[in-house]
Amino acid sequence: MKDYFRLLAYARPIEKFAIPYIFTTLLYVLFNTLNLALLAPLLDTLFVDKGTVNAATAALPKKDPQWYDLMAYIKQVPDYFIQNYGPQEALKFVCLVIVASVLLSNIFKYFSNRIMEDLRIHTLLSLRKSVFNNVMNLHLGYFNSQRKGDIISKVSSDVQVVQFTVTNTLQVVFKEPLTLIVYVAVLFAISAKLTFFSLLVIPLSGFIIAKIVKRLRQQATRAHETFANMLGYLDEALSGIKVVKAFNATEFVKDRFHQENVTYSNITRKMVRRQQLASPVSEFLGVMMVA
Repeated sequence: MKDYFRLLAYARPIEKFAIPYIFTTLLYVLFNTLNLALLAPLLDTLFVDKGTVNAATAALPKKDPQWYDLMAYIKQVPDYFIQNYGPQEALKFVCLVIVASVLLSNIFKYFSNRIMEDLRIHTLLSLRKSVFNNVMNLHLGYFNSQRKGDIISKVSSDVQVVQFTVTNTLQVVFKEPLTLIVYVAVLFAISAKLTFFSLLVIPLSGFIIAKIVKRLRQQATRAHETFANMLGYLDEALSGIKVVKAFNATEFVKDRFHQENVTYSNITRKMVRRQQLASPVSEFLGVMMVA
């Protein structure tokens, strides 16, 4: 955490991005959750038996609804419109509300992602400037013991990975837990028993995803090392092209670069395949739980 907060300093002034990000994310999560909650009234409006609509729904409740009966209150709204204006008008009303809710949800999602992207670019700018300045201030002996490919990799690729990790963590720490809490709260409002049952899949899913991530971390380290070597070979080949041509070593240099390129490609392919496992595994476990 000490290293993380030290890296987070490159995002300053973070409040310039954090305050609007929190505001837009809160609104996105609220409207996104409302989209889920509005599915039940939509289905009720489409398939409701006109004879089952209670006459008591002719007037909406006067008191403010408590959270525990929020879903019941939402379901009463289409019943009220069916009773007073007919199913056709009730369907129009529910569809308009859903369209408006989805529109607002996506608008705030766009601005939330846009603010986060601005923060990423700002952090990358500061971090890359600091790393390059630090490299230029190092003593000459450092450059004798380091390959230029490693230095180029640090300034270009590694800096970008670190920046993405720092800013992406902010998004995960705030947005994902908030979305989860609001969704679980709505699910508890619908049915506490079904929600408790659905949560049983979380430990198993978490265990499997943790195994995938642990292996990914090792592969990512190897990928960065291989990429640095590949850049080193490229720099050596271009810097010493006259020597390579003079000693007729073109094929040797080609083969060496190709071998490193193949190694890097194989590691990247394995990483992508392992990353792509996460979503299917989670989806399968979720459907299995529902079944």
